[in-house]
Amino acid sequence: MSDLSLRVYLENGSDAMRGGWLELPVAPERLDAFMRGVVGVDDGGGYAVVDHEPGWFGDVLGSDLESFSVSSLNLAARCVAHARDLAVADSVDGDVFLDMLATAAESEDVRFPSGIAALAARAGDVAEFWTEYSLPDSWRAGNSSPDELYGAHVAYGLMGDDAYSSLSYCMDLERLGRAEASNAGVTPGASGFVSDHEPLAPSGPVPDGALDALEAFASGWRPPSAEYRPFDIADIVCEGETVADYTLEGDGTNWGAPVYQCVVDDGFDAGSDVFGVDVLSALEDTLRRIRSARAGMGDFDEVAREVMGVEQFRPEMGDDDYGSVALDLGYVLPSPMASFEPRPAAASAPDGADPTLLADDSAASSRLV
Repeated sequence: MSDLSLRVYLENGSDAMRGGWLELPVAPERLDAFMRGVVGVDDGGGYAVVDHEPGWFGDVLGSDLESFSVSSLNLAARCVAHARDLAVADSVDGDVFLDMLATAAESEDVRFPSGIAALAARAGDVAEFWTEYSLPDSWRAGNSSPDELYGAHVAYGLMGDDAYSSLSYCMDLERLGRAEASNAGVTPGASGFVSDHEPLAPSGPVPDGALDALEAFASGWRPPSAEYRPFDIADIVCEGETVADYTLEGDGTNWGAPVYQCVVDDGFDAGSDVFGVDVLSALEDTLRRIRSARAGMGDFDEVAREVMGVEQFRPEMGDDDYGSVALDLGYVLPSPMASFEPRPAAASAPDGADPTLLADDSAASSRLV
């Protein structure tokens, strides 16, 4: 089933150094915490959506996606995720459901997040105007366009299997589909088509009075991880390891606390070079463990910044004069370390830390402009 997540980069409007990637949908309280802790603003404004990763929402909303508020994007993401979960529970293929919703949005020229949310909330009504393609068993869609798929559907329905198999090779199915779709007033998609119908959602923003109903529908969505868990670095420390405390140079680097932490082996000795290979390795390993531990929580950037002082890489950090230190996963320390002190083993040894959190080899995308 296709990944429905929407990753957006949120940036403080008056301080470009404050910002980070957030993966939607998230629970509203997690969105609020991210805006305050990472972006440094309330949800009311003072920030911008400056980048996003390609995906379903980008295809539906187009290039205007970054002009919308993160709260409206999150509402749409929650509504669509909840609607898909309901459809899958009714034995509907999740990818077919998303295609139906995207095709309906195209049919009604819906290009606002609240409109997408409204369509998701009325998915049962959308389904009344949706027809999956009927294609021969020999059909291989490949990279076929919606027009070609609809043309094949029409031709197969008119000709039957034998005639279609004999004659379809000499037909311009894309041209046929385009003409027939126009004549019939249907909008073809990747797995079916939407028939002409009265609009189910506004093409512009949903009126304020209707947002409460959408919020009520969205509240049915639950994060895959169910209950939010606060982060404790002791949870990612394994037997034979301890925590090291470190500080960074400069006054403007302590977003979360004046002292940061990472996981090291018992008896770890950084020596005189606090930026030696072993220290960098410990920092990168800790960053990966935090990412694994926060999977599904929607607050990886926030936790990583508060615990380790790291930030997402920005282009200006490539300047040698900036003083940042590159780590893995597209993150950096904003300035060199001033100190690095491992704690005594007994001070941080946990009981039963999960060794499966040690490493996640899938690299996170950094914001490179």
